[in-house]
Amino acid sequence: MKGNKNDFIDAAAIAEAASRPSMRFVAVKTEDAQVIATIHRIRDGYIKERTACMSRIGAILLEFGLSLPKGHAKMKALFQWLAEQNQELPPSLLNELCSIHEHYSYLSQQIKKQDIKLHDISENNELARLLKTIPGIGDLTSTLCIADVSSSNNFANGRNMAAWLGLVPRQFSTGGKPKLLGVSKRGNKQLRTLFVHGARAVLSRPDTTGKVFGQWLVNLRATKPFNVVVVALANKLARIAWAVLQHRQAFKAAKQP
Repeated sequence: MKGNKNDFIDAAAIAEAASRPSMRFVAVKTEDAQVIATIHRIRDGYIKERTACMSRIGAILLEFGLSLPKGHAKMKALFQWLAEQNQELPPSLLNELCSIHEHYSYLSQQIKKQDIKLHDISENNELARLLKTIPGIGDLTSTLCIADVSSSNNFANGRNMAAWLGLVPRQFSTGGKPKLLGVSKRGNKQLRTLFVHGARAVLSRPDTTGKVFGQWLVNLRATKPFNVVVVALANKLARIAWAVLQHRQAFKAAKQP
């Protein structure tokens, strides 16, 4: 019975899968890539904890009729803001808020330390330095790209890498009728998010957009919704990143006609 699960059936299934020519395998990461990925995961954990601290403080103050404005600037000046509200709070509550705020400050310091580590890695790694020549790609994207992509040889071309990141339309075609839906959002969510943020940063500077990426992006920006253009540019950035990793050459801006 192959419907059951045991070591013998598992081994047979693994052997059969390994013999298939179209089977895809996960590349083994280098030790350096694992370290970089670990730094990113720890940084993400700190960010989630810090966000939880901010939400906790805001929820506590709402119970006492105070609505704390969003943002780190207000959170850093929490007690100054409380003093301006002309509302007395119980001393025991202020002690609790002080404790949570200290933890918030500690997490902010830890995030800065992780950022410094990633900056040092990007400065000392040749591939990371090359990736940073691409507009919209900084320390975070370059280091995470090295950690997760590991080797450009894992992809036949930049299009495959963009598809691996989920930056291509999801297909639902049948009977010879092609149907494209929204982006598939497959693969590494964090790296995909960084490419999207990088695309937004590029599009926030319309005066240099055409000079760097050519007229196609200017035309797309004029005819398509903003978020559609963002995803299209993120796809382009992923393809360029693959080319930079593959050929080990810095990014060159599009030639102007």
